[in-house]
Amino acid sequence: MRRRLLLLAGLILTVALVLLPVGVALAFTDVGPNTSYGTAITDLSTQGIISGFADGSFKPYDPVKRMQFAKIVDRTLDLPVSPSDICLFVDVPSNLDSNDPLYPDHYVAVCAANHITEGTNAAKRLFSPSDPIKRAQVITMLVRAADRFHPGLLAVPPASYYSTWGDFDPTHAANATRAEYDGLLAGLPLTVLDPFGYMPRGEVAQVLDNFLHVLGGGPPQPVYQTGQVTSVVDGDTIHVQLGATNESVRLIGMDAPEMGEDFSQEAKGALTTLVGSKTVRLETDVETRDQYGRLLAYVWLDNTMANAEVLREGLATIYTVPPNVMYVATLQAAQDEAQAAHRGIWGAPAGSPLQIVSANYDAPGNDNNNLNEEYITFKVLVSGSLIGYAVEDESGHHYNFSDRIFQAGQTFKLHTGTGTDTQTDLYWGASGSAIWNNDGDTVNVLDPQGHVVTSYSY
Repeated sequence: MRRRLLLLAGLILTVALVLLPVGVALAFTDVGPNTSYGTAITDLSTQGIISGFADGSFKPYDPVKRMQFAKIVDRTLDLPVSPSDICLFVDVPSNLDSNDPLYPDHYVAVCAANHITEGTNAAKRLFSPSDPIKRAQVITMLVRAADRFHPGLLAVPPASYYSTWGDFDPTHAANATRAEYDGLLAGLPLTVLDPFGYMPRGEVAQVLDNFLHVLGGGPPQPVYQTGQVTSVVDGDTIHVQLGATNESVRLIGMDAPEMGEDFSQEAKGALTTLVGSKTVRLETDVETRDQYGRLLAYVWLDNTMANAEVLREGLATIYTVPPNVMYVATLQAAQDEAQAAHRGIWGAPAGSPLQIVSANYDAPGNDNNNLNEEYITFKVLVSGSLIGYAVEDESGHHYNFSDRIFQAGQTFKLHTGTGTDTQTDLYWGASGSAIWNNDGDTVNVLDPQGHVVTSYSY
């Protein structure tokens, strides 16, 4: 059965099935080490189940049609399909493949009969067979198929689980939540993907690879290690005794102020209160170590995640690095709560957190060719994050501060051009055109509600 699942899975990619010796990977001209979903594509080709196009490419960013996906669902589940399966959708053609007279109408009919798909307009009996399939549709069809033919395969997440896309749709949201919880969406950067956007071939390969792993071995289980906290280094790093090794553990998904910065002691104190000298469970994500060799983990005490609690107290900012995004929605919700309550670094200052010191509005030579010599100098009045605050000129040019934390008394420059932000120099990101008018302008600082809290005219 496993061999059949793998062989038939390749149909979703709309490429010719070529049976190769297992272990032989296809070398696609457009799939390299840095290609998105390259591992999943290579995994499937290594098993000898897919090939690319005649020019040697895979085209990972091309779409997949809805009728093609219907066929793969039927074949993956080993559902019998015959000419007696009559398609009731009026827009689905027949006999599009001379090598397979059942495609596409009879495959779509079987999907519909098993309630895996309901079409795009049930009242008009429309399926939209040639439309590129959307992410939400792929996910729902897979979840429905798993529930109907492999009941119990996909677990129901607990009420405390926050999915990345949330309650985005009455039909698809619950399925997407289950798919994310059970690992079907592992490897997808969900925070930047539109659930109603078209799912390209590379993403389909990733989800298919995940699905086959679940079918072959059951739902993936979290990887836990249990140990005692021996020390708390700062607000996002601890040491944990795991067997004979005292591991340095970096909490995933959040970034606390560095030692010496405002709120660093409060962050360390909060984490110490949560986990200091206690036995904790460490849950890893896709990548288990960072560039410094530290173990990357979500730190649990019973049902409490320390990562989220430090964020909830307003003593860290969210910091997610794909592919370690398992709990990104949970962490975002914790930060949102802290911001709404003005806790810790999100405390609302009295008046403006910044003073405008000066405006270097006339750069040497042509301003447009020397953008980084055009800058505004600010002094920080209130320690904390400037997230939500913005700078505008009289013409409405707008710059949003990031969540970088500043200390009271510090000064920094906001340059018009591009560069790498530091504690002393930020960059607007303008390209080819100066912001500040040499003949006179006004620098406005806006609070998160859009009110001007301080200004400077020249």
